[in-house]
Amino acid sequence: MLYDAAWHARISRIFSGALRIWGVPGTVIRDPDDPHGFVIVPNTGPAMRVRHGAPAGWTVTLRDPVSGAPAPLNRHAGLPGLLRQLREDLAPNAPAGRLVIGAQPLLGRGPSRP
Repeated sequence: MLYDAAWHARISRIFSGALRIWGVPGTVIRDPDDPHGFVIVPNTGPAMRVRHGAPAGWTVTLRDPVSGAPAPLNRHAGLPGLLRQLREDLAPNAPAGRLVIGAQPLLGRGPSRP
């Protein structure tokens, strides 16, 4: 299953926003070697490759610095579990909390009316 550009942009924004909330300086790019993947590149530490493979879910790998071979870290069925694990790996001292994923109206505010 191939994902469109809008899906990649949305997931990239989720990862980038999570890094910002956790106080982790770094970038998120599409994985040049994997049409279903992203590379999370913190300013310090190794880059993490994150791949979505339906129906298996999300897989996180690191590249071995010597051989370049992928070293699997984790597999997650859903995005919430993946984000929780990424926070624990990238920002273990960041306060645990909830990330709101998706466009949701503010409480008490509906669509604007003319």
